[in-house]
Amino acid sequence: MEFIGRKKELELLKTWDKKSSRLTVIYGRRRVGKTRLVEEYASNEIIYKFEGLEGQSKREQLKSFLLQLSLNFNKFEIQKPGSQNWDNLFLLLSNYLGSDPCVVFFDEFQWMAGDRNELVSRLKFAWDNIFSKKNKIHMVLCGSISSFMVKNVLRSKALYGRVDAEINLGPLFLPAITNAFSHKRSLRELIELYMVVGGVPQYLKMLDFSKSIFLNLKNLCFSSNGYLVNELDRILISHFGKNTTYRNIIIYLSKNNWGDRKHLEKFCQIKSGGRFSLYLDNLELAGFIEKYVSVDKPTGVKNARYRIIDPYLLFYFNFIYPHLRKINQQEDSFPITHFLPDKKYFSWQGIAFERVCYRHNRLIAEKLGFGAVQYDVGSWFQKGADNIKSQIDLIFIRADGVLTLCEIKFTRNKIGKEVIKDIERKIEILPNPKQLSIEKVLITAAKPTEPLEQEGYFHNILTIDNIFS
Repeated sequence: MEFIGRKKELELLKTWDKKSSRLTVIYGRRRVGKTRLVEEYASNEIIYKFEGLEGQSKREQLKSFLLQLSLNFNKFEIQKPGSQNWDNLFLLLSNYLGSDPCVVFFDEFQWMAGDRNELVSRLKFAWDNIFSKKNKIHMVLCGSISSFMVKNVLRSKALYGRVDAEINLGPLFLPAITNAFSHKRSLRELIELYMVVGGVPQYLKMLDFSKSIFLNLKNLCFSSNGYLVNELDRILISHFGKNTTYRNIIIYLSKNNWGDRKHLEKFCQIKSGGRFSLYLDNLELAGFIEKYVSVDKPTGVKNARYRIIDPYLLFYFNFIYPHLRKINQQEDSFPITHFLPDKKYFSWQGIAFERVCYRHNRLIAEKLGFGAVQYDVGSWFQKGADNIKSQIDLIFIRADGVLTLCEIKFTRNKIGKEVIKDIERKIEILPNPKQLSIEKVLITAAKPTEPLEQEGYFHNILTIDNIFS
């Protein structure tokens, strides 16, 4: 698949002036395209790549680094296994680099470090005393275990003040995908695919854009050798090892759409404390879940709730997980509608499209004309004894004294005037202590009916074409 999107990230990487050394840290979940980004940036540069080995000892990491050093510079006489340490290897690397500007790329840095701080400390010494003085390099530290890269690299005392640029690489945004593939599939189909795989380049690479969404889902999700059938196990193990608590948190959230800390601790059978906070933080840093509060509540642990934001995980637990046995038994005689019953599929689409809109809130704000205004964004919900009694999908609380309320619908049928009564009921119980002006917006995959348009109830009606074309 051709390289798409990432304009801002490429522009940031290209700000290196080559007159001195620079240090950049890139992190993000597996499959998101970190390595491809660096390779695209350095396509016209001299680049030396070093990759960590998953699950190997320090001794094996040193041996591997030495081997890669000899391959990069055709210096095979330097290989002396067992006699090297990081200080010696960095000094050797610096000598071979010389004074010519180049990119030095440490990929899967958390594996190279063995999830410990020693390598970070040794790199700090080498950076201060060797690389920044003797060379002109753009060193890029890249890692797929975001918790390690944030806590042990970016927040480390060793590299404090030395990192010149930080890139938290998330999935591609939808416009990058529609721009690349709109000539092959309709906008609605591309959105439906995005609601399944998100903007993860590795998953997009698996799609056959000459086929419909249902045929793609059949091949990737509901065939015994489908790439996305067992992807959950691969990504959880690669991020968190065999710790089952992470899976249990995701399972609870998949069954309940959201969960607070109290219920999550009970389900996972873990006592409240810092250890559980670590699990939640790591899942957030990986981009699998998010912590959120109702927009009318102060942020904090007491009001916090958690939900799945990774599209693949949301789809997996709704439709793949319940049918794993049939899928793995290769019972291909089942039509895809067996796995995607209408009622459940349409319900999932509604939730998934809300998450898509939330992720693209900046784009929506721009389309509504207040992109330059500072705002807080989120959902509002009123909770009953066990369940949410009323909810507004997307709310912008703007610094210009306006509350923009968005009702989000993903249907094939046109939206009629009946939506007005539902929104009015929500507005009646919506807290508005500052008496902000309320602007009502309808975001819809289908066009509104003529009577609804003529009613003039909504300040704006945005269709998917208005937002994502």
